[in-house]
Amino acid sequence: MPITRNQCNGGVTDSAGNGKTANQTTVSWWACCIGGEYACRGGKTANQTRCKGPCFEPNSRMHHASFAMNLYYQANDRHLADCNFINSGLVSLIDPSYGNCSFHSGGGLADEEPSETWCVAKPGTSDELLQLNINFACNLVDCNATHSGGVCYYPATLINHASYAMNLYYQITGRKKSNCNFRETSLIVSSDPSYGNCSYPCFTVQ
Repeated sequence: MPITRNQCNGGVTDSAGNGKTANQTTVSWWACCIGGEYACRGGKTANQTRCKGPCFEPNSRMHHASFAMNLYYQANDRHLADCNFINSGLVSLIDPSYGNCSFHSGGGLADEEPSETWCVAKPGTSDELLQLNINFACNLVDCNATHSGGVCYYPATLINHASYAMNLYYQITGRKKSNCNFRETSLIVSSDPSYGNCSYPCFTVQ
């Protein structure tokens, strides 16, 4: 949720797990408005996100930018540097595709496997499910940082607040892939989604 990584008008990211398994897809999913415009200017068009395209809904700049950023990242052979977008991109270790919307992936990471991972909400998740994720996680972890006046309150969106809560739950429970599922509304990312004064913890797994 970039804009400082999480400040797009759409909210924040998605992900889960300690590492990659053979059937996991590595894709760039997290996006912000700035990144989307840059990717399209670079010649990687995203017709799927245009009106009536399979990835048009949800109709948000954050979601459309994520799709465009991933096209750019894949076309440049999946190097971490090509999913930076002024610190607004995250690399997901789980396929963010949903419904009829497919996020293309040409294979695994071109760079060294990550040792740290975070859990974030998946773009395209409904507000209802995001709220359920917040309710579940915040009953078990301290979500004060996302409350009014907290360092992670802004942007005040469900996807941003859900991502913070989901990641905290994922970290506290040992970064197990099964603890970043949330009814398949989450992603495990290898890029730190922290921004400004808002820090997303990443605990060492013993």
